[in-house]
Amino acid sequence: MVWSKLIIIIFLFINTLNAAELTQEEKNYFKFLDLNNDGFVTIDEINQSTNIIFQLIDVNKDNKLSLIELEDLKQIIELIK
Repeated sequence: MVWSKLIIIIFLFINTLNAAELTQEEKNYFKFLDLNNDGFVTIDEINQSTNIIFQLIDVNKDNKLSLIELEDLKQIIELIK
């Protein structure tokens, strides 16, 4: 589960590793993770967000992500952008 969280976070922020200022897209990701809208992201919020995303991606509900499901994740992320 830890690896899936890392993969999801890397996918979300991979395009912005060199930028000094946050883009609107990055701010939107932050807002997505900030579930209680308090202006901070806690580890609990990251866990909740990744669990939600994991459940959405794990189409066959086997508690594992396949390469096909990861490809679907990439498509979802592209749609969010």
